[in-house]
Amino acid sequence: MTYTSGLAPIVTVTGPGNLHHLSYASNGGIPNVVGKIPTMATTGAYNTTNFLLGFSYTYTGYAFYWDGTGPAFWRVEDSPFTEPVGTSWASATGVPYGSEIVLGLNVEAQVASAENRDNEVTVFFIPDGLN
Repeated sequence: MTYTSGLAPIVTVTGPGNLHHLSYASNGGIPNVVGKIPTMATTGAYNTTNFLLGFSYTYTGYAFYWDGTGPAFWRVEDSPFTEPVGTSWASATGVPYGSEIVLGLNVEAQVASAENRDNEVTVFFIPDGLN
């Protein structure tokens, strides 16, 4: 189950672009938070960048998408199961807290009310060779 026992999605992207991340559905009454983070200037092996999607217990909904030139896939930890990442907020990849199901979601309404946190979202670069 995502975001429990330390399990969070990992997104692997190819080429330049931005990973957009939304935290919404606060159980503490704070605003939704949205932002993007670009790939590293020098990407890793095979022109790829790995992102670990962080979370806060304050939110129960998370969504993300990739706007880059190459493909993007998500997985949980070292699972061999991967799926493509959404390409807009209208077709974002959604990961509810504690869910075993990853959904394709339209979260445009949640983004419209979100505070922008470009380059400050809880998304981390994973160095090459780490899972």
